[in-house]
Amino acid sequence: MLIVQKFHSIHEIDQEFIPSLEILLQEDAPSFDTLKEKQDSAPPDVVFTYFLFFGPTQNTPIGFAQLALRTIPGKDLIPWWKRFFFFWRKDYLNWKQLTWKVGDGHSGLFVFDPRYARSGREKIQELIKEYESRLEIKSQEIFHIKGLQDSKSSWTPTSVLEKERFVLEPMVKSVKTYQEYLGSLNPDTQDFIKRSWRDMHVKNQVELGDYPNPKETPTTFPVDEKLIQRWEKLGAQILTFEKDLKVLGCLVVLKGKNGNIFFEPFPFEPHQQEQIVPDELYTQYALIKFFEMPEARKCHLLKFGSKLIFEEKEDLKFFQEQHFQFKTLSYQFTSQLPQLTHPL
Repeated sequence: MLIVQKFHSIHEIDQEFIPSLEILLQEDAPSFDTLKEKQDSAPPDVVFTYFLFFGPTQNTPIGFAQLALRTIPGKDLIPWWKRFFFFWRKDYLNWKQLTWKVGDGHSGLFVFDPRYARSGREKIQELIKEYESRLEIKSQEIFHIKGLQDSKSSWTPTSVLEKERFVLEPMVKSVKTYQEYLGSLNPDTQDFIKRSWRDMHVKNQVELGDYPNPKETPTTFPVDEKLIQRWEKLGAQILTFEKDLKVLGCLVVLKGKNGNIFFEPFPFEPHQQEQIVPDELYTQYALIKFFEMPEARKCHLLKFGSKLIFEEKEDLKFFQEQHFQFKTLSYQFTSQLPQLTHPL
């Protein structure tokens, strides 16, 4: 039997649990601080609850889940003449939408130690049913990894919205060097990448920069000082593309737990003109650095601090050719209000 402990702010979670949670979430976030930032940057009307799960003989968490409650603008959904009948009760003022997801949802519904996956899934289903029984809960979103976290609602909703998305998973290091990795790709992909490198270096005279501390970047680095300070706090390393003392773009490198390395590209070139540094070279520069790190095991690519997500499977093809994996994320929105057919 699993024991559940609730926290209504991520900042309330005991410091002693953080190392164990970072191990649980090692493939989902570079550090626990990045999850704190997501709560702190959320809209003010969103209220979070975090669930830590413990085994019967353990005092360290073996599972993690999260939900968010948001007030439904019931007054806007009810015609004025119906609001007259609700005058004394005004139940609609307390209507809530519930969202079940870890972080941005790319990790699905929960994260558990694999040894507790079955009992954890059953416990989560109990929690979902408990919240569905509350009268103020009128709609809910559930993110789950297809085939692993599938969840059924106990509701008979008036509207349902379902769709699948594809989340880019990490590339696992299977060879020792970047040169070996490049040689493992199919000939067309190899030629394309080599030609891109050659054009950038020889034709466009772009140089690569590597700065262990964000504060060591050039004075021409076009990033706000507050962002520099944030990256420094997170222990980031900065990789740059530079030409004529100008920084054309960068990669932020965050080292997670157990060899999980996270790379996020930031192109600075104007989008309306031809790019000197093509998108594929941001991935390749990340991989060069990845293979240089002896401790690195898995290479993760991020965008806006989250894993890359695609609406169409075909869009994953080029990443798959570079040995990145993917998983299918199922999304379901259900509502008990006929007027509310889409999430807030």
